[in-house]
Amino acid sequence: MLHNIRCVALFFKIKNMKKIVSVAIVLSATFHLNAQAEEADVKKNVQVAAAAAKEFKSGWTRGGFFNINASNTIFKNWAGGGSNSTGIVFNGSLYAVYKKGNGLWENYLDLNYGAVQNGSMKIDDPKGALDPNGDIKKINNPFVKADDRLVYQTKYGRKINDKINYAALFNLNTQMFAGYQADDKLRERLPVSDFLSQAFGYASLGVDYKPAKAVSVFVSPLTLKYTYVMNTRLAPSFGLDSNKNIRTEMGWYINTQVSKEIMKNVTIQSRLELFNNYKSVYLFKRIDINWQNTINLKVNKYINVSLITQMLYDDDVDVDPINEGKQMRAQWKHFSGIAFGIKFGDNLP
Repeated sequence: MLHNIRCVALFFKIKNMKKIVSVAIVLSATFHLNAQAEEADVKKNVQVAAAAAKEFKSGWTRGGFFNINASNTIFKNWAGGGSNSTGIVFNGSLYAVYKKGNGLWENYLDLNYGAVQNGSMKIDDPKGALDPNGDIKKINNPFVKADDRLVYQTKYGRKINDKINYAALFNLNTQMFAGYQADDKLRERLPVSDFLSQAFGYASLGVDYKPAKAVSVFVSPLTLKYTYVMNTRLAPSFGLDSNKNIRTEMGWYINTQVSKEIMKNVTIQSRLELFNNYKSVYLFKRIDINWQNTINLKVNKYINVSLITQMLYDDDVDVDPINEGKQMRAQWKHFSGIAFGIKFGDNLP
């Protein structure tokens, strides 16, 4: 009897010991996992703090990107018809941002140039010149300009709070090379535009509101818009008297910029400029507009797809100077292509 009681006691003792050991193992594992989680949180916080310190460090932040887009279409014995074409477009963007204390100085330069050759590499001489065999002479089919843009902007601001700065802004919009009418492939007539003919931009004092890192809204009640035409022959096409090369207007100005990754490897950039002359009889009605939208789809580190649309409207500009009377209409430019590019420098703050 006594032996049986001892066996039962030993059984329950062993069973309780197993429970104690099991509980001890569970508690040990829980403490170990918590320790790992706390260590991971500490590492993550250190990384975030280091990234923030790097992102908002004082001094210069410099960088940019360049890309080249090339296209080629060739038809041979194609029943559906078509025209051969070869095109190339260069895009570049540079930035230099200086931060010190509550001050932020931002500088941006955008360059775009593109040319296209439509048709065969050789075309008939439009002047009808003959070769030694008595046939119409063949000449090289020239490339014609398809895109040409130079934009520089500088802005200096002082922080009022985390989202609002008071700021001064200056920008310049022009082109790099002479432009000709679309039907003047051999450039036999005078150019209709050129470097600094025209050039326009704004000098503004106002408030810069940044509700998020990807958004900037600059509002100025005091803005000087300038239009400069270096070649006075072209002055009337851009709303200037033939003997003048500069026109200034005072008015209000809004500049909004958005740059955001809307999904993985897809980024949208939008810049909208609005200006209205205080002296205009069409105040708040005929507003000068410069609106550009860019969608970039990243394929890999070096290849991306770009979709670009730009719209300009200025009722001082004659969009068809060949015909009589001022033709005031919205100007549109579209571009799409696959490009090889490279990005360099620091990340923007």
